[in-house]
Amino acid sequence: MQTQGRSNDQDAPLELQVGAQAPAHAPLARFRFSGDDVQPGDLVTDQAWLGGDFTAEYWDGGPGVQRGEEAGLAWSATDRLLMLTVAVDNHGDADPADASHDCYEHMVAFARAAGYPFLLRVWNYLPQINRGSGDDERYRRFCLGRQLALEKAGVAESELCAATGIGTYGERILIHFLAGRTRGVPVENPRQVAAYRYPRIYGPRSPSFARAMAVPLEGGGHGLFVSGTASIVGHETIHPGSLMPQLDETMANLEALLGESARRLDAPELAGFNRDSLLRVYLRDASQWERVAERIRATWPEARLAGLEAEICRDDLMVEIEAWHRV
Repeated sequence: MQTQGRSNDQDAPLELQVGAQAPAHAPLARFRFSGDDVQPGDLVTDQAWLGGDFTAEYWDGGPGVQRGEEAGLAWSATDRLLMLTVAVDNHGDADPADASHDCYEHMVAFARAAGYPFLLRVWNYLPQINRGSGDDERYRRFCLGRQLALEKAGVAESELCAATGIGTYGERILIHFLAGRTRGVPVENPRQVAAYRYPRIYGPRSPSFARAMAVPLEGGGHGLFVSGTASIVGHETIHPGSLMPQLDETMANLEALLGESARRLDAPELAGFNRDSLLRVYLRDASQWERVAERIRATWPEARLAGLEAEICRDDLMVEIEAWHRV
């Protein structure tokens, strides 16, 4: 791809809007959650949409988007942001370690060569994520390949970005990867051990992500990429297998993370979700969607929700929530 011509200022604010309505011009990316109206270039998740306030997210980096495909990667770019997508066949019997290693190695190298060196947000969709036992579990194998690729590329812990690692019922690994010319600020949750420092009991390599990533936005304010968040305190699952107590613990984790983000950035308005906040709610038991949505709305009535049926990265977890949040 040809890089665009704006200055490579590492601290320059980003032009980025994320919403449920299409902008007047072509967006950087559109995540499509329902099976209706899927268009070429849409970013999909291979999960069933359960309900909520929106069926698509529009990631708008301003006019002048360029698009293309190179070496198995689909890309779209503005002068400061790059979105990459890769899809690799990987059914439940296949080992995902090599696939995740090769995908991450390729995507990091591509982004750097194109002039977008900073990892900001990644979405990892893995079929049958809980299949296998011990270190042979598919999620642990995925984490192994990913971390080896990031180590090889020299990505330090301080450079890890916000991420979601979630299960699907398809037969392909999907990775959507947002990189930029602006450096983000990683934020950790004071209630949780950093994922990249989990003890060995969770696999040969820890999950490689920050709990959130903050970026400066044009016009002032901040955008916050909130990673997939579940009922984990320290490094242990709390209320294993019990949906509503896990939901309450997940929401407590999100509130703690927002509070820490507000403190780190000296931005008190970051401490609560608002009408510009979009939450993806991943739910193992699709029949519980309305109950879960009601509980979330009672706490954050302005936030907009989308429910998606998914397997969660630990087999005793029932729900996970990620978000885009801006002030």
